[in-house]
Amino acid sequence: MRTVLLPCAGRSTRYPGLPPKWLLTTPDGDLAIERAAASIDPAATGRRIIAILAEHDAAYGARAAIRRAFGPEIEILVLDRPTAGPAETVSLMIERAGVRGPIAIKDADSWFDPPVMPPGSFVATIDLRRHLGLSRVAAKSFVEINEQNLVAAIIEKHVVSNFVSAGLYGFADAEQASTWYRIVARETGQHEIFVSHVISEALRLGEVIHPCPVANPVDVGTLDDWLSFTRHRQVLLVTIDGVVFTAQGRHAPPYWGDPPAPIEPNVAHLRALQQAGAQLVFLSSRGEEGREQTWQALQAIGLAPHALIMACLQGKQVLVGAFAAALPCPVATAVNLPRNSAALNQFLP
Repeated sequence: MRTVLLPCAGRSTRYPGLPPKWLLTTPDGDLAIERAAASIDPAATGRRIIAILAEHDAAYGARAAIRRAFGPEIEILVLDRPTAGPAETVSLMIERAGVRGPIAIKDADSWFDPPVMPPGSFVATIDLRRHLGLSRVAAKSFVEINEQNLVAAIIEKHVVSNFVSAGLYGFADAEQASTWYRIVARETGQHEIFVSHVISEALRLGEVIHPCPVANPVDVGTLDDWLSFTRHRQVLLVTIDGVVFTAQGRHAPPYWGDPPAPIEPNVAHLRALQQAGAQLVFLSSRGEEGREQTWQALQAIGLAPHALIMACLQGKQVLVGAFAAALPCPVATAVNLPRNSAALNQFLP
């Protein structure tokens, strides 16, 4: 069972004017660090330890937020000062928490589907050929994999292979990892030291390190990445009649209850937005008695309603939203589409 280490003691300089990025709330309500930690299968781990800065606890109530997110089992290490980088933070966590045996280290600004972690030491990897939309590729750690499917090198910010680090690292032995860190620190001084530098030292000294491929990666390393991520997780309030289906009426044909006629270009566009992460809330002026039929009609065309609100007034629709630095203005927009028009993709990118 691996001990999970979550180093969150950085300054978050890439998120100016905001709380530390790991404390931000994702569109689904989780803390960013919750999503990051969920990238590791809990069945394969034991202790979970997080390191934070005292100044973040004082300013944002970080410890209380962590307890609410993770429960009482997580161990919290509060550091009085920023470290020289994530590798030093990890070394302090190992020392002060008395960590022994295998460990998994998870960065706070990325997440993905939990992989099957190999035994021993490893680096989680993303194959750029399968994830062409990954941002800031040149700023990542590149991983070279040899013909024996072992990690041959890990290099910061130099494009040398098709694989980049996903932000999850494993070491077979915590004390040995600390020893490798101290060697790097002694040789290079107190500039920012990444876990990738420790991996490089381990490779130099003969450690066998396996690649660990991951699927569905999300990277929120910068504020622009965060805003891009949240923009795709939008809530779409969609009128059914005249947008999804050709308009039907209560008193004039085609009537409510008749087989609906999908406006296929609009439906295809909504399916694409849904696939990209949008949440669909449908509005209808039909009575509550038509809920089941309407729900089934939406599902039949590949739309998965988050909610279906019936008996809406047939009047002006106004959405009121609240914006903040992490979700900048305008947080609410409106699309006015001619009834039964098939041009939704022109009005809603």
